[in-house]
Amino acid sequence: MENLKLLSLFFLSVVVLSACSSDENLLTETEQKNSLKSYKVKRDASGVYFLDYELENDVISQSIKNLETNVNEFHLYPSEFENNQRRQSEELFIDGNLLSIGFIDLRRDRKSNITIEDDNITLAKNSAKNEEMLSEYSVFSNKDGTINLDFTVKNKISVEFVYNETENIYEIHLEKGKSNEADFSRSFTKNEGEVLRIDFITHTNTDASAKGEAVGSFAKERKPRIVITD
Repeated sequence: MENLKLLSLFFLSVVVLSACSSDENLLTETEQKNSLKSYKVKRDASGVYFLDYELENDVISQSIKNLETNVNEFHLYPSEFENNQRRQSEELFIDGNLLSIGFIDLRRDRKSNITIEDDNITLAKNSAKNEEMLSEYSVFSNKDGTINLDFTVKNKISVEFVYNETENIYEIHLEKGKSNEADFSRSFTKNEGEVLRIDFITHTNTDASAKGEAVGSFAKERKPRIVITD
């Protein structure tokens, strides 16, 4: 009888430990899961920026403008209830010449940032220089860590892709030419903890209104500049 009691206690202990272990594994998997499924930052042909992002079904978000850092923060919270509004859209505005977006995943205690340096389109339209070759572009994050860049240039603009190994920057050079191709797409691999930098570089004839670093009879302007970190 005593042996039977001991055997019962043994099996009960095994069941309890197994249940606890399963709960811990489930919690670990949940904690390791990103709250943010994907995001897309787009500048349309009018120069206005938009953010579209998708959350996991057990996550809710709250947008906050951090006045100290001028970052558009999106705080992601775990929820016990299924979120029926997992896809969110926001119109964003450049502060000076910077647009900063921060996703703060409170479940994983993890931050992701997208910083874009660009002209304020309202001011640029009123300037004499406004010689834009880039029509529109978008940056899209995938769940596998890759980043897709899609963009459209204006008519008769040649495009060259260069990797600046010294500065660790992917450069996209735009210059007036004879090309009839307008739509382009590139995919970049970004590992967690690394920094991804993408620069559009516009080459224009130098004159009194040209900005940037003059090279011979041309000027180079690095805008927009995109930096993605986590």
